[in-house]
Amino acid sequence: MRACLFYLFTQAAYGIYLPFINVYFVQERGLGGQQIGLLAAVAPLLTLLVAPVWAIAADAQGSRLRLLRWAMAGAGMSVVLIGLPAQIGLILLAVAFFTLFQVAIVPLGDGVIASHVAERGGAYGRVRLFGSIGFALGGLLLGWLGGRFSLQSIFPAYAVVMLVGLAVTGQLVDREPPPPPRKGGWGLAVVKDRALLGFLLVAGVAAVGISAGYYFVYVFLGELGAEPSLMGRVSAIGAMAEVPLMLYSGRLIRRYGAPPIFALGMALMGVGWWQYSCLVDPDLAKWVQLLNGAGMGLLWPAGVTFVAQHAPAGRGATAQSLLSAVMFGIAPLLASQGAGWLFDAAGARTVLRGSGGSMAVGLVILAVLWQTLKRPQLAAG
Repeated sequence: MRACLFYLFTQAAYGIYLPFINVYFVQERGLGGQQIGLLAAVAPLLTLLVAPVWAIAADAQGSRLRLLRWAMAGAGMSVVLIGLPAQIGLILLAVAFFTLFQVAIVPLGDGVIASHVAERGGAYGRVRLFGSIGFALGGLLLGWLGGRFSLQSIFPAYAVVMLVGLAVTGQLVDREPPPPPRKGGWGLAVVKDRALLGFLLVAGVAAVGISAGYYFVYVFLGELGAEPSLMGRVSAIGAMAEVPLMLYSGRLIRRYGAPPIFALGMALMGVGWWQYSCLVDPDLAKWVQLLNGAGMGLLWPAGVTFVAQHAPAGRGATAQSLLSAVMFGIAPLLASQGAGWLFDAAGARTVLRGSGGSMAVGLVILAVLWQTLKRPQLAAG
């Protein structure tokens, strides 16, 4: 139950922040595409550089839960700095300081919870679906606050939800995984698995498309005339579409394996991004977002499960940090710069078409690596 609450509250905070932050920078700070690209690069860069450090230290010391609590507290308190009146340089510093804490939350939480669920023979997706519900509620909350007040509401709303989540989740699990054996070379054993490395390549290409799309899809809807309340509903519908897929993802992964389910998620999102690029009526985004939500509901549990299956003993958080580093670090870093340039040069519609193309490229790479990814592995949790 505490693990469910962890996902409910942390993802609700993400639902308040992620869909709306670039809209806030455009509409209330007057920033352009390249400036948004610069700010968007901060999170993936620090995910790449800092998230593995958090996770390796947590695994090595067996202190994942303690560091997770520090990360949640730091993110909840530092987010308000981003909303203070400032020029682009100070905004950049505020985003960086906030991100130092936020990037640790997902890999540390997944590293503990995925192992905990697997030990008890459960399915990760049945726990993670509470995150989708939380993300939907966060989007609805901020859509209402943004329409009634302003998008400045992002920052106090995120702070309250994250800190309440810290208070109610407590210990999170009864017992976290033990630290790894002293031998093991700083966690480098994690990257010796060829199947894991191949999967991370596929996940990274997919994440380029996901990141580029989400950087500008709500900006695009704003250009079409969407109000914050509609954007909140679109975000909530996509998140709720994840729930039934996550509910049955464990069963699907056990039957077909993680890579095919990841591929299906990519295919659904590829179609979704292409459909977005064809929109002229923002109200239709509610239906298109069903595809993206369904795709993420399959893609993320399959990714976390595959990585958990290939993680060396005691290195669960480290392995999950690699997935985060690729999907929320390297890929978004590339996407932020490319998408920012493309937005200024050709507009958001072209960015969304590129997102669909990236998903297609990921499917081709997965097909090439199919035999490597099908190597024998543990049963899916």
